[in-house]
Amino acid sequence: MKALLLSLAVGHSFLTLWAKDSSTDRTKVEFFEKLYDTKIEGLKLLEEYSDPDQFYSAIAKQVGIPEVVHKAVEEKYGWKNDDENFLILMIKGGGDNDAWGVMVTKVPSALNALNGNIEDAKSEEEKKKFVSERIDLLKKMEIKMVVVGYDGKISFPKKKK
Repeated sequence: MKALLLSLAVGHSFLTLWAKDSSTDRTKVEFFEKLYDTKIEGLKLLEEYSDPDQFYSAIAKQVGIPEVVHKAVEEKYGWKNDDENFLILMIKGGGDNDAWGVMVTKVPSALNALNGNIEDAKSEEEKKKFVSERIDLLKKMEIKMVVVGYDGKISFPKKKK
C-alpha cells in the first residue's frame, strides 16, 4: 500500500512539474497559448519541423503578429497591400527571445505583371529593355525590420552603420 501511495505521489509530482514546465517552456505551444490567452491549433511538436522558424512562424500567424506588423508599417511608413505594392513578411521568434522579429519587404505590384523570359528577346535592345524594367522595379523595393515584443511593444530597429 505504501508503495502504491508513493508511486501515486511521485506520478502526481511529475505531472505537476510537467504542467508547469509546458506553460513556461518557450518551445511548447502551451507557453504561447498562455501568453496570448488563445488556443493554437494544428501545430506539430517543435522537434517535428525541419526548421524551428516554421514552428514559431505558424504560432505568430495564429496569434495575429502579421496583422500587428501590417498596421505598424502602415502607420509608420504608409506601407500597405494595395494596387501599387504588396508586402512580404518573414517572421523570426521563439527560443530565448521576448519578441518577434519581422522583416517586411515592400514590393512593387508591377513586378507581378511583367511577363516573358529574357531568352525570348529577339534583339539586344529587347534584352536591355527586359533587364532594365526589372532592375528599375527592384530598386523600388524596400525592407524594414519590425520588432513586436511579447508584451505588445513595437519598435523599428535601425541598421547599424
